Amino acid sequence: MIIGLTGSYCSGKDTVAEYIVNHYGFRHFSLSDEIRFLMKQAGIEPTRENLIVFGTKLRQDEGNDVLAKSVIKKFEPNKNYCITSIRHSKEVERLKTLKNFVLINVDAPEEIRFNRMQTRKRPGDPTTLEKFIELEKKESQVSGSGQQVSLCASMADIVFINDADSLSGLYSKINNLLSDLKSKYHE
Repeated sequence: MIIGLTGSYCSGKDTVAEYIVNHYGFRHFSLSDEIRFLMKQAGIEPTRENLIVFGTKLRQDEGNDVLAKSVIKKFEPNKNYCITSIRHSKEVERLKTLKNFVLINVDAPEEIRFNRMQTRKRPGDPTTLEKFIELEKKESQVSGSGQQVSLCASMADIVFINDADSLSGLYSKINNLLSDLKSKYHE
């Protein structure tokens, strides 16, 4: 099975992926990590804004599905994968050509997501709610090589709302989701 996770800022995509990897043995690929690796090689600081600009330029130069193609090349037969940071509709389209691929849109209310961002303190993250909202709008284009988070969300097979009050509550929701997916894909 190949699980793709898309979703808005700080909706919990990485936490969901980490749990799936650690408790179900999936292998993890982040499309953003692919960009960070290339930025590091080029000596570019991996701020949120630099990631957006660099990723957009990469898609313009090499095709809007370049990141999906890059991780697919790393797949081994008969393994389960979890792919995060899917932010362009062409990446979704490329991944949907794979057998047993399911796209999950992970989301949570805006205030919860902003509070999570403040807690994680990742370099380059916005420090005000206004900047947070502004950057989210930049990631929600509907055409071109920029990020298309809202369009990817609309292409999801499943919507997963991460509003649990605790990690144990979230893990319970993930277990239920994986149980449903395993029966659907006969894993």
